[in-house]
Parts: sequence; C-alpha cells; structure tokens
Amino acid sequence: MIALAAVRGRAASLAGTFAGLTLGVALIAMALLVHVSAQPRTPQRLAAAPVLVHGPVAPDAAGVGSGVRPWTGSDAAALAGRLAGLPGVAAAVPDRSFYAQLVIGGEPVGDAEDAGAGHGWSSAALGAYPLVEGVAPAAAGQVAADVATGLAVGARTTLLTAGGPAEVIVTGLVGGPGVYVSDAEAARLSPGVPVIGLLLRDGADPAGAAAAARDVATGAVVATGEQRAALEPVQQAKTRWLGTQLLIAMASLAVFVTVFVVASTFALNVAQRRRELGLLRTVGATPRQIRRFVLGEAMLVGAAGGVAGALLGTAAAGPAGGLLVRWGLAEPGLEVRPQLLPVLAAVAVGVGVALVGAYAAGRRAAKVPPMDALREASVEARAMGPGRWLLGGGALLLGGFLAIRTAAAAADERVNSALFAAMALTAAAALLAPVLVPPLVRLVSWPLRGARGAGPMLVRAESLTAARRTAATAAPVIATVGFAVLLSGMVSTMREAYPAGQAAKLAGITVAVPDGTPGLTEAAAGGRAVLPTRVYANGLSIAAFGTATAPVSVAADVADALGVRVGDTLSVVFADGNAERLTIAKLTPDGQVDDDLILPRELVRRHDPSALAGAVIGVDAAAPAGLPGVEVLDAKAYADRESSEDTRLLWLFATVLIALSVGYTGIAVVNTMAMSAESRRPDLAVLRRAGATPRQTLRYAAAEALLVVALGTGLGLAVTIPPLLGMAGGLAEEVGVPVALRLHWPVLVATVLATAAVAVAATLTATRRASAHRSG
Repeated sequence: MIALAAVRGRAASLAGTFAGLTLGVALIAMALLVHVSAQPRTPQRLAAAPVLVHGPVAPDAAGVGSGVRPWTGSDAAALAGRLAGLPGVAAAVPDRSFYAQLVIGGEPVGDAEDAGAGHGWSSAALGAYPLVEGVAPAAAGQVAADVATGLAVGARTTLLTAGGPAEVIVTGLVGGPGVYVSDAEAARLSPGVPVIGLLLRDGADPAGAAAAARDVATGAVVATGEQRAALEPVQQAKTRWLGTQLLIAMASLAVFVTVFVVASTFALNVAQRRRELGLLRTVGATPRQIRRFVLGEAMLVGAAGGVAGALLGTAAAGPAGGLLVRWGLAEPGLEVRPQLLPVLAAVAVGVGVALVGAYAAGRRAAKVPPMDALREASVEARAMGPGRWLLGGGALLLGGFLAIRTAAAAADERVNSALFAAMALTAAAALLAPVLVPPLVRLVSWPLRGARGAGPMLVRAESLTAARRTAATAAPVIATVGFAVLLSGMVSTMREAYPAGQAAKLAGITVAVPDGTPGLTEAAAGGRAVLPTRVYANGLSIAAFGTATAPVSVAADVADALGVRVGDTLSVVFADGNAERLTIAKLTPDGQVDDDLILPRELVRRHDPSALAGAVIGVDAAAPAGLPGVEVLDAKAYADRESSEDTRLLWLFATVLIALSVGYTGIAVVNTMAMSAESRRPDLAVLRRAGATPRQTLRYAAAEALLVVALGTGLGLAVTIPPLLGMAGGLAEEVGVPVALRLHWPVLVATVLATAAVAVAATLTATRRASAHRSG
C-alpha cells in the first residue's frame, strides 16, 4: 500500500522510468512476435503438394544450415513410380531445381539471388501454377515463362543456364514465378532429385497418404503440414537469419538500456528522498522494509510499463515486419500475428528488468540513517561504497578484456565482442562516475576560472558538491553518445577496411563478376573460376569448391566432424545423387580459408551441371564482357561492389540501433534532468533571495545541463575508443593492410547537439516549474 501511494505521489518523477520500460517492453514484444512469425515456411512452389517425400536432411558440417541429400534420377523415378500407386495419390512428381534466367532487352530478369528458379514442367503442378496461355514445353529450346515477365507466346529470347546463354522460344505462360523447361531438359540440367511431391485425389487424407508413403520410401523423410518447411530455400533461410540478427540486437540493446535507465533514475530518486526514507526509518521501518518498499515501487512501475509496452509492441509488430520485408531482411508475404506467449514473455522481462535496475537503489535506500529525517541541509553521503567500487572495477576490467579480445576475435564474432565491451565500459563509467566527475568538472571549468560573474563559480560548485547527482544525470548521456559513436564508428571503420584490403590484393587486376545473376555461367567463367557445390558425407552436408587441378583437401574442423585424416578414403554423394570415393590429400588449418572441402573442378562440373562460378580474376577477364549477366571491373570497383551489400546492411543495422539508443536514452536524459531540477528547489530559493533574476536562474540551470552533457560526452567517447581500436586492429590483421579507427563525425555531432538540446529544454522546463512552485 505504501509503495502504491508513493508511486501515485511521485508519478511525475517516475514518468521517464515508466516511458523507458514501456518502450523497452514494446521493442522486446515486437521483436519476439516478428521472430515467431518469421519461422521457416513451405516453399510456395511446393505448397500445393500436401505430402512431400525428400531425402535425409543433413546438418551443415560447419554448424550452419542444412541440406537435403538427393537421389539419382533413376532411383527417384523408381521411387516416384511406387509412390504413384499408393491409395489416394493422383501423381508423384520428382522436383528438380536449377539455375535458369531469361534475358529480356539484354538484361537478365528475375531474382538475382535465386539459383533455383528453373524447374521441369511437371513441377508447376506442385505450386498449383496454371498454364495461362499456350502449351507446355516439350523439347529442348522451349520454355514456359512467368506471365509477369510480359513475354508473349511465340516470342524468342535468351535463356541463361549454368552452361551459358541459349536461344529459346516461349511456348506457354504460367501464373507463377520461375522458368519451366521440358522434364527431359530438366533432367539434363539437374540430374539429382531432392524431393518428390505427392498430389492427392479429391477427398484423400494427407495423413493416410503420408503413412503409406513411409512404408514405401524407406530411409526417406515424408513431410506434411509445417514439416514441409524443412525444404526452405537457402537464400530464404539466410534472409531470415539476417532479420533475426537485427531483432536480437534490438532486443538486447533494449534490455541493457532499460536496466541502465531504470538504475540511473531510481538511484537519483533515492538520493532525492533521503529525508523521506530517514523519516520511515525513524518511525520504525527496518532496512528490509525500505528495500521492499523501493522494489515494490519498481514492480508497480514495471508492471504498468510492461502492460503498456505489450500493447504498443503488439500494434507495432505488423509495421515492423513490413519494414523488414522492405529492407530485404524478411521474405515477402510475412504475416505477423498476435500471440500470447511472446507478449507475456516481454512483460515478464519488463518487470524483471525494472527489479534488476532498482535493486542497487533499494540496497542504498536501506542504508539511509534515521537521523537524515532531521537534517535541514541536503548533504550527500560518500559518493562511492564498497559495492559500487567492486561492480565498477569489475565492469572496467571486463570491458578492457573484451576490447582486447575484439582485436583477436574471429570476423563473425568481432562486432558482438566490441558491442559487449562498450556495454561493460558504459556500465563502468556510470558506476565510477561519482569519482570521475569532480576531476572532470575541474578540468572542464579550468579555462573559466578567471571569468567575470558568479555564474561559472556557482555551476562549478554545484556540480562538485552534488557529485552523485551530477553523475546520475550524466549516465544516460554516456549511454547515448557511447552507443551512437560505437555503432557508427564500427560501420565507418569496416566500410574502409574491407575494400582497401581487397583492392590491395588485386591491384592492377581486372575481375569479371555477375551482373544481375546469382553467378557466372560456364561460358563466362571459361573453366577458370571456382565452382561451389554441396556434397554429403557421413550424414553431414558440406560446402565444397571445385578448383583447377586441386588435390582433395578438407578444413581441419570439418575433418574432425567427418572423422577423417590425411590418407583416409571418404564416400561423397554429389548433387546428382551419385557417390564417389575420394582420398584426402591435405588438411587445411582452421581459419586459413573458408572452404570446407576442396575438389578438382572437373569432378564438380561432372556431378553438378548447374553450379555457377562467383567471379573470374585475372588480366584477361575482359574476354567474357560481351556476354549477358557479366560485368568487368577494376580492382577498386570490384572491392567496392563486393562490400556494397554488406555496407548497406551494416548501415541499416547501425541506423536502427542508433535511432533506438538515442531515442531511448533521450527519455532518460529528460527524466533525470527534470528530476535534478526539481531537487534544486531550495537552491533556487536561495539564489532568488540573493538577488538572482529569473533569467539568471535559467541561465545557471542551462549552463549546468550543458556541463553535464559535456561530461557525459567525454565519458561516452572514452568508453567507445577501446572497442573501436580493438576492431581496427582485428580488421588490419584480417585484411592485411593498415586500418585506422574512423569516427563518423556527422553522427557524433548530431547526437551531441540533439542530447544537449533535449537536456537544456528539459532542465529549463523543470526549473521554471520549480521556480513557480516556490514562488507560489
């Protein structure tokens, strides 16, 4: 009851905490709802088949993703024949996917990332794509095209396949995506069959058909309903993974900043209520009761913020999913549906975060001595207790360790390591701020020591006397500036490092790259470029790469997963379903190359007719420039192009997180500045009695707010420099050229100016209100 009454009585001072918790829970609820809704889905082109029979799903040897082991064409045909004879089955359709892209007006059309857009004509039925016009392709040189391409029946155009361009005639138009050739041509382009779709007769039970199929398809996987999502395309899984990373980053930042905001505002709240808490101690309240009183306030605010945030997050989840689709981080057609469990989890996190953030303040409140209720002057107790020293020192050591580790971290771990280092150092700066503030105030105010007037002296004395209050007010500024500088600096440093390293390696060399296609055809590659494929061995899916005259070599970690060593023989199943016995000639040390398995190029091409090359590097790369889907670049242009998509995604991630952190901590800046101004009511009264005009009072308040912003900016920069230096060092080691730390000055300046404007506006508003209250 006391906690509820206290919350009601201090609703204005707790408004910022409530707003921060509401936003944090909203972000967590939104991220969870979008993530749950963006789970793997059955590919649309197979959705019309209620039952899918496919080869065993093999996990990736590197621990990322999976693959479906294919059957040979003859084995698939025999299995399809047995499946077609089952009760209720109207047809059993072997599905083949391969690279095929139409060229219209000299430019390839369709999804440049989709290497599986070509199919045999029979596969159109698996997606219920009807023949809108014309007839089905029946021979080589004939295709059925998506009606959305605008082609007419009888039109002649160019079809790109892995072998190169070929002239084809459009015999029919299909009401669905993809390029369809005759089944015989599909078998030539893609000999292996990973999946067979079962089309059922009207009224047939999918569960019964699936049970019968399991008896026939020994060793295969029979999938119905949501189980069919295991056949999700690799590109779609990658897109969902990128979106998930952004959602995880948003939720993690929301949790951290919420704890940070709640801890700083509750600490300031407790500092301002020392006399009130001392009075409670005087009338007999025990330290445990005081602690429960503060935590009760936090629980009430957390519950209210959790409910409000859950409603806001549920409403924002749909638009957020739409933004992910627009940004290319989610597949089109994503439907975000309200679900109870993610929302309840977000509310629980909100309440838990409020309690964690208020715990330290509760412990400090329990130590308020009863005699504080009798004091007329508000004098701060010692700035630092043993617990604060211990936590601050530990956070500082952890942040330093993570910053050093950033320089040695693997490429895929470097960003997270830098982010966690900055989080730890930010927490350290906030915890140690009461010790750091006095010398920093003296340093900042040193040039003004001879300034005329009492203003600079008053601002300096107020900040030094109330070091804990100044530190608590500066804490959200530290987080605001720190995260903005860190995120923008990471992107700026990486944006310069990767192209520079690539350009240095290829100086003076021209490179042929795909232009509007997922890879280079054999005609463009000319037998020189590396051919990527996927093979299966010992129950694992392995990324393999064919290079000219290469011995069979395996990455050391993959060799451990396969249980092989140099000289061992390994049975490998290729994309066409056939197996080859290979002798391991070499092990590649971990981290030296990204290739799991190196094979002779000719072997890869023989078993995977649809494999596409990535790029052709060499002084004679201009030879294929006249072919469709090929562009020839110099070293610098190639390096910039290779990093352009990564840079776009990095800036997208950084922009979202910067906007989130700045907007989020801006709430805390407003709240702490307002609370700080409210606590200076007695000081304002003294200034007015001493002859200060209302304008002078406002100037003193604005100057103090700007001093706090300056202190927070300095500490915010200090906590980001070590992680950024570690990142620059790690990048230099990775790319092989010197990498300088780069700050994004426009973001830094804009963040500082925005924070200063918000802080001054909040301080002036609260000071006017406090002055009016005192006058009244």
